[in-house]
Amino acid sequence: MANFDFSQLRQQTEERFSVLKNTAITVSQLLEELSTLWSSAEVQIEQHKDGDRKLIACAPGCQFCCVVNVSTTLLEGIAIARFLRQLDPAVLAQVHSRVDKLWRDVRGLNDEERLLARCKCAFLDDRGWCLIYPVRPLFCRSVTSTDVESCRAAVVGQVFAEVKPVMMHQFQLQLYKTLFAGVVDGLEQAGLDGRCFQLSGLIRYLLNHPDDEQDLLTESSLDWNKLYP
Repeated sequence: MANFDFSQLRQQTEERFSVLKNTAITVSQLLEELSTLWSSAEVQIEQHKDGDRKLIACAPGCQFCCVVNVSTTLLEGIAIARFLRQLDPAVLAQVHSRVDKLWRDVRGLNDEERLLARCKCAFLDDRGWCLIYPVRPLFCRSVTSTDVESCRAAVVGQVFAEVKPVMMHQFQLQLYKTLFAGVVDGLEQAGLDGRCFQLSGLIRYLLNHPDDEQDLLTESSLDWNKLYP
């Protein structure tokens, strides 16, 4: 990874959003920028010499890592909420119910407590497949593993206060962490809300308040008191 300029990538990502300052930018336009970012990231991984992902063991239905706190930006949350609203109404109702229950169970838990609770992500279907995979958060995109058993051991090890290593695709991890930082910085410089929120609480709120997206981004009005009820 020595010949890849992550600092430049962060700056470019930041500028992608910061240039929108003082413009009449819409949520839809911001989501287009985010979608382009996702696509370009995958191209960068495929084309870079450190991007070989043949050893990654992650696959649909493997859900050992889907029991952790996930931080996501408001913009990413809006992308997910809009995607969910396009689902079959019956499926959406099931997801909404799971999100409500999960948020009641995990709100206020720190990362260790969340992992020990072993509460699965609300966006997994009956097969354990991710329903929001095309619009999943940058955090989720960064996480990989070369061995399923090491993931299982890492989760179980937490119960006994044991730290078990999980080998990840380091280039992919660093790439998406860099993009996340760039998005946050760019949104803030554009005068938009670049704060991070816990995934289930954020999506629960957005599903319940679909008309608030633009105001939330421009006014940074979302706070814990609104998420908690």
